Amino acid sequence: MPLPMPKRCRKEIRLAFGISLLPGLVLVAALMAGDDGLAALVFFSTFGVIVIGTLVPRCAWFGSLVTSLPASSESVCLTIDDGPDPAHTPALLHLLDQHQAKALFFLIGDRAARHPELVREIVRRGHLIGNHSETHPSATFWALGPWRMWAEIAGCQQTLTQITGAAPQWFRPPVGHHNLFVAAPLRALGLRMMLWNCRGYDAVEKDAALVLRRIEKGIGPGAILLLHDATPICEEVLRSSLALLQKKGLHVQLPAC
Repeated sequence: MPLPMPKRCRKEIRLAFGISLLPGLVLVAALMAGDDGLAALVFFSTFGVIVIGTLVPRCAWFGSLVTSLPASSESVCLTIDDGPDPAHTPALLHLLDQHQAKALFFLIGDRAARHPELVREIVRRGHLIGNHSETHPSATFWALGPWRMWAEIAGCQQTLTQITGAAPQWFRPPVGHHNLFVAAPLRALGLRMMLWNCRGYDAVEKDAALVLRRIEKGIGPGAILLLHDATPICEEVLRSSLALLQKKGLHVQLPAC
């Protein structure tokens, strides 16, 4: 069972829910008054806010988030999502050791529970772990209601804390989607949301060379690079990315908590 939702969090969620109802009330009032122009304006503006605010990863309308390191940084933050995976995580750890690089692994709670020894090994080697939700509902996370949202975030937080003895400080939503009900659980659990500003779409792309070309176009000082564990090309992509960073003289740096 996930941690119980704190009273303060419930109050914040009720407030968020109330705010979400306001456009609907205005829309109903406009329709009842026969003001089709106002009704259309309210409908399309609300739809736009919801779509952009929830589906655009770097949009901070529904809560603060981090998308890059400080502007003065000459380093890159390397993040690896969707582990742990017994078939690939050990190899990724070996590659990172070879380059003396540290990464932030955003782990899925139920996978971590199945492979706690890998979670502890990630930490033992000096890497950070982050909360990537309990079950990674990638297709529906954007639309989760307050109680399911709490269960996903708090459930993963509890799982990882029990395995390592320390609570993660960073959260990354599945697919980067986030809605009105994400901010309150993060505050209650002491989490900060991290997205990214450089990626190669390695979670869906099968051509590692194409992934690297995309990364090379976007990588630079202060970048947060998104990579994935548990894919057929994850080892090749990490190896090539580390070589690219070395070629460009960019150091890999863990984020300041």
